[in-house]
Amino acid sequence: MEIWQTPSWPKFEHDASATEEALAVFSRRIGAIQGLQAGLTPAERQEIFLRAVTNEAVSSFAIEGAALRAEEIQASVVASLAHRSAEPQRRSDAIAELMLDAREGQGALDAERLFFWHELLFHGIELEDKGRWRTFPMIIAKGATVGKEDVLYTPPPEDQVPAMMAEFLAALEGDERPIPIKAALAHLWFESVHPFSDGNGRIGRALVEHIFARDEALPFSLSRQIEADKQGYYEALQAGRKADGDRIDATAFVLWFLQRLIAGIDAAEEEARFLVRRNAFFVMHQDISERAETVLRRLFKEGPKRVGEGISAAPYARIAKVSAATASRDLAELEERGVIIRGPEGGRSTRYYLNLPE
Repeated sequence: MEIWQTPSWPKFEHDASATEEALAVFSRRIGAIQGLQAGLTPAERQEIFLRAVTNEAVSSFAIEGAALRAEEIQASVVASLAHRSAEPQRRSDAIAELMLDAREGQGALDAERLFFWHELLFHGIELEDKGRWRTFPMIIAKGATVGKEDVLYTPPPEDQVPAMMAEFLAALEGDERPIPIKAALAHLWFESVHPFSDGNGRIGRALVEHIFARDEALPFSLSRQIEADKQGYYEALQAGRKADGDRIDATAFVLWFLQRLIAGIDAAEEEARFLVRRNAFFVMHQDISERAETVLRRLFKEGPKRVGEGISAAPYARIAKVSAATASRDLAELEERGVIIRGPEGGRSTRYYLNLPE
């Protein structure tokens, strides 16, 4: 018997005492990270926004085993921001429009909006029941061999989907629980109905973005944090469908969801502090050459991990488009000025690390 066949359906609830601490941590830290980001320049806040939207699209697809090129998505996000009323020409444009619409959080979340998102998600792709509720039964299984799948969950039959979604959307509009709890339970409920022929996970995660954005958009990509614990995600979805008398005990999923939100704050805080250190670095070293600044800004653009790896003469020469001898002279000069610090490697393996302010 599936959860939708029990008397507990669709009363998704959670044990507030079990999730209270994680909810308090998230609520406290989300305000702090928003304050930290507010101290950045408009250009830096826009940089964070573009990265969050791009990562959300790329990671949401990656969770389902599908690949997107981050460069294409970011270019489409920039283009969509400039021409919101334009008809999408490429699938990346359509996906960017879906992400932006979800993250803006404008208007009610209704069937028409979900259908619109589904059309955008599969723009230019032939798909049965595109832009409408599915009209055939489904199973969620693990395993690639037909007839030998491990069936994890069987969603409701197609003839029940329209009524179930109408009930879901009405309940969502009137839900006054804390937004993280509301978003977690809404995602679990949506995935339990599985109303579309394909793309339910991606639409369900866009739904979470929209719920948060009705109040304040998440300052990070939640899907990136879900992708980091993809196995935990699927296990939590299963564990959150536990019949308990006249209710569904979704505590396991809510708790996992809150933990991923907190992980997202960790990532956002690291990113914001990285930008602050980058700014301080270039303020300290305003007298470096234009060529050296171009190379060092390229490293910062690639993120904390790349900065931590340092740089040697060969990549410096490639980025600056100079000879190896010129690159070595530039690096020696930067070392003398205290901009970079020579690493323990020697010879051709010599690397230099940025002397970053604390």
